[in-house]
Amino acid sequence: MPTLTTADGTLWGYGRSGRAGGRPVLVHHGLIGDAALDPRMTALGEDHGLEWIVIERPGYGQTPPMAMDRIADWPAMIAPVLEALGITGRFDAVGVSAGAPYTYALSAGMADRAGRLCILSGVPFIGMEAVLAAYPEDGQASYARYATAGETALRDEFRIFCETMAARFADHAGLSAALTAILAQDVAGPAREARLQARDWGFPPGAVRCPVDLWHAQADDLVPYAAARLSADGLPNAAWHIQADPSHMASDATLREMAERLAQPEG
Repeated sequence: MPTLTTADGTLWGYGRSGRAGGRPVLVHHGLIGDAALDPRMTALGEDHGLEWIVIERPGYGQTPPMAMDRIADWPAMIAPVLEALGITGRFDAVGVSAGAPYTYALSAGMADRAGRLCILSGVPFIGMEAVLAAYPEDGQASYARYATAGETALRDEFRIFCETMAARFADHAGLSAALTAILAQDVAGPAREARLQARDWGFPPGAVRCPVDLWHAQADDLVPYAAARLSADGLPNAAWHIQADPSHMASDATLREMAERLAQPEG
């Protein structure tokens, strides 16, 4: 995947696919991911006039680890990247699972440029008491630990997780490549994700005022449906869609509906 270096000397990995020069859509990958997109997304982008842009977050792909105090830092961090990529006007954004908080941050921090948001099985606003209470007890305990654990402890925990995943998905080229890059950076990416999800994001749900479409399976075994629904209810302009496929991963139907939504004119 390509890289670019911004004026301050920071290296970023990124990817572009779909319709070159089409409507720009920033895609935020999940906890395990990089700039490589599912081929289904590439085809849908070509068919619907959408250009997908994935910026690898710090500690993922070819983007090195860097300090982040809160998720609200994200818009300022990537503003130079967008400029270098020639994205100077409005854009839409997609958040997949752990990429959802960063997608919301664009609406809160770039309200004049962020158009529509699409959230696929997204991590909810954990800081809302009712949302966290909708998680099972072990999930609540994990987030309590993530909020206070030191960097070494978080990396140790996620190193074991990523090594287990790498062995399990050794034959899956995309996941294997993403995990190899994550492990090469000593799991700095997932460790940061967990810590920032569990702490104050730096903006409330009410700050996300642009239209948001959310798809979620009722049987999602990673992000509880009830927690995601409660979080969505706190957004000023949200539309909720139930994914019939029980998987945490987006189904063909969900991806198609998302692309069709993004292809519609604004307003």
